[in-house]
Amino acid sequence: MRQWASLFLGFWALSAVSTPAQAFTYEVLFDETLGRDAVTLGRNRAFAASFKSVLLDGQVKTSGTDATTYDRLLVNALRLTQQLPVTPNASFRLSVPVVGTFEKQEGQQVPRIISEARWVEAKPRLELIFATQNSLDIILGLNLHVISKYTLATESANFTAKDHYSTLTMNYGHLAIVKHGSGFDGGFSFQLSSEKSRTLTKTTSLEEDALVVEDRVYSPTTISIFANVKQSYGDLYGEFSAIEASGGGNVTENNISVREDYFRMQFTGLFPLMGKDLQLESSLIYKSLAYADNRNVTLDTIPMMALHAKLKFNLRVPVFVGLIGVRGTDGQSLQEFNADYRIVGVGAVAGTAIEF
Repeated sequence: MRQWASLFLGFWALSAVSTPAQAFTYEVLFDETLGRDAVTLGRNRAFAASFKSVLLDGQVKTSGTDATTYDRLLVNALRLTQQLPVTPNASFRLSVPVVGTFEKQEGQQVPRIISEARWVEAKPRLELIFATQNSLDIILGLNLHVISKYTLATESANFTAKDHYSTLTMNYGHLAIVKHGSGFDGGFSFQLSSEKSRTLTKTTSLEEDALVVEDRVYSPTTISIFANVKQSYGDLYGEFSAIEASGGGNVTENNISVREDYFRMQFTGLFPLMGKDLQLESSLIYKSLAYADNRNVTLDTIPMMALHAKLKFNLRVPVFVGLIGVRGTDGQSLQEFNADYRIVGVGAVAGTAIEF
């Protein structure tokens, strides 16, 4: 039994340093970006608040053994944004998104292995917006990323285990430049990377001693181009982002990043149904494959797509309600890693956006 336990702990430690850290996972759930804020909020005094709740149901099925693991997540996100002009040419924008996640993984085979974790993370962002005389906005921003400490608890009929993650805080900056026109707004944004380590302490009923390893959280360098076009039938927004995910984070035993560079695309349309009293906003978001090799696949790193649909009402104050649908699938063809990854999700969103 002790020899088996040592092998189990060895694999456990290896998985700890090769698994991507949580950092606003399932990014297709979020249609608010640096570029979209710059285009839609502009320079006016404004306040916006939104809340969304999404239930994700994922599964990993391994061919040959037919072993299936279910991965279910409940993601609740609150976002507050305040924009405040201080001079005719300068204003501040504060954005505070907070995300709480509950995750439960359960194996289908007996004895069942069940894991549960709850954590909260926030990414407050403060920006200075300087408007030039030729309708050009220069935006300088400072971002803060905070992840609460939490415990991933695993149990089965044969053992219990706990992974204790310490609190993590890191910061990074960004720059955005936006050109405003009568029927067209466009620009680009550049976000710096940041990396920080946190302590991961692993305990199990099979061993008396705790295992302490390093878990590295990485916020990648991101370059985005975006544009918003005003048409007679509504506004059309598009954004393309290139994310350098391979530049940091957890690595394999060969010191190779477990993640690969990927891209994200977003297309949003805002269409008036009854003037400004009733509008339909729809967003389609796609994220490409983000894992480096077949040994480091997670549900968050497979290709994924989300559809956001909101109805915006003007009931004395502007409010909106909507739905979110998510789908992702990926198959591994190598014999030793022959598995099928699938995830679907549905959620709701509500909020308000006020200019005053």
